[in-house]
Amino acid sequence: MSFSDREKQLVRAAFAWGQITQKEGYTLSDLEIEKSVLFRRLLAGRPPLAFPPPLRHGFPWYEVIEGRSEHVVNASEASPEHSIIAPGSKPGDTCILIDGAFWRVAETLREREEYLVEWGDYPMQWRLEKRWEVNYEMTQQLNTFRKQNPEANVSLAPSSGQREYSEFRVDDDQTVWLSEWHLTRIGLPGWVWVGQEVDAESYVHELAPICQDQQGPLVLGVAGAERGPGWLRIELEDGDARYIKLGDELEYKMVIASAVTEFDRLLHSIAGDDLEVMDRRGDELLRCYRVPMHLAPLEQFDLGDVNYDLVPDNAYAG
Repeated sequence: MSFSDREKQLVRAAFAWGQITQKEGYTLSDLEIEKSVLFRRLLAGRPPLAFPPPLRHGFPWYEVIEGRSEHVVNASEASPEHSIIAPGSKPGDTCILIDGAFWRVAETLREREEYLVEWGDYPMQWRLEKRWEVNYEMTQQLNTFRKQNPEANVSLAPSSGQREYSEFRVDDDQTVWLSEWHLTRIGLPGWVWVGQEVDAESYVHELAPICQDQQGPLVLGVAGAERGPGWLRIELEDGDARYIKLGDELEYKMVIASAVTEFDRLLHSIAGDDLEVMDRRGDELLRCYRVPMHLAPLEQFDLGDVNYDLVPDNAYAG
């Protein structure tokens, strides 16, 4: 008897999920199976992340690690009271409740308005910021009520200035403002955590730019050489750059020409089952990863149109 590919995938997913749930202390009840976001993820062919993801309303929140950078959330007052249950926190650390889970506050930028927050073991940070916008409908309703009820004793804005509430405020001009909390990732996205962090090869610390565009180093290689290992920049966020390895013995003139005119073809010519990835901040190496090729979102990094006319003056310099 043979099994279909789908049946094999189901067995692999069930086996992996069983291992993880046993390690985390969960039971394999019908309810756990029905509500498990991780099991559905495994069935779709995506592995678990290197660390448990944040929770949102009690469920794993993969998108905040791997996906888009900004989310609208609900947040509480920052406090050290619940630091013992916030992942990655020590007793006494300031924490804040975001959509039902406690995050660690790394830095308070503006009390009750803006924080830098972290989750668990992830070497990432997010900006949690309260933003205010005028609500024209509520403003109109308030002004209409005052006109229709001039004798009504309504005082939402005391003479000292604005009266602020947890979600709205009314200024001296009787304009109603509503607040929203925005959680925004700082730096590079975390799709690399479907792979594993690895030690950098010794030569990686000696890499230098061999081609630059208007955003900085585009291709890294061995300075002064005609051939050698080459790394291509695919992402740039808040000063941090992410590179992928193109190969070990590359002719640099051809790589530079492709990088500035045929980015997409160069990107999809990478061979092998695993993709080697490197994050850098200027000349500083942050970390290296090995990611299964089929899980790397290479289709998102077609920057050919952006780089086409950005050939630097020294692009072909020896």
